[in-house]
Amino acid sequence: MKKSFKLIIIFTIFILFVMFVFFPHVSNFIGWYGYRKWQYRHGTDNIAESKKRNVFVRELNYKIVDSAGFKNIHFIPYLEKGFTYGKHSSEDTRIMCYTGFPYNISYERNLKDSLVLYFIEKDLKKLDSSDAVWGYSKTPYLKDTLTLKIEGTNQGYGLIQIW
Repeated sequence: MKKSFKLIIIFTIFILFVMFVFFPHVSNFIGWYGYRKWQYRHGTDNIAESKKRNVFVRELNYKIVDSAGFKNIHFIPYLEKGFTYGKHSSEDTRIMCYTGFPYNISYERNLKDSLVLYFIEKDLKKLDSSDAVWGYSKTPYLKDTLTLKIEGTNQGYGLIQIW
């Protein structure tokens, strides 16, 4: 009886150790806290989400040119304030205040279309800051017309100008 009682106590201590020490420690390297999503800039995929997060600034004008058959593309460019997630939830929105580029150039599109959109190389220089896909602005308006390249299946491509 004493031996089985000791085994139950040792097993209980082991289970408690795993639950309260090991799992929280491992959680710091995987999952939400491991990815540290609250430290990075984010953008929205559509205007409704942007308005829900209170970061929407305004819609931008656009024109599809040199479209090579891309007739019915759902595409709406817009400006929004740059933001990060809160430390404990992706639903929490923290607007970026301490950045030289407080606005995201975003666009709403149909994600089911097999299209890739990115700024053409010469227009990357017109942006205040950018990477290949995202553009950032110092002002809540665009200073110049920007061009996005559309690449679709079967080597189809086109251009979209936004201003």
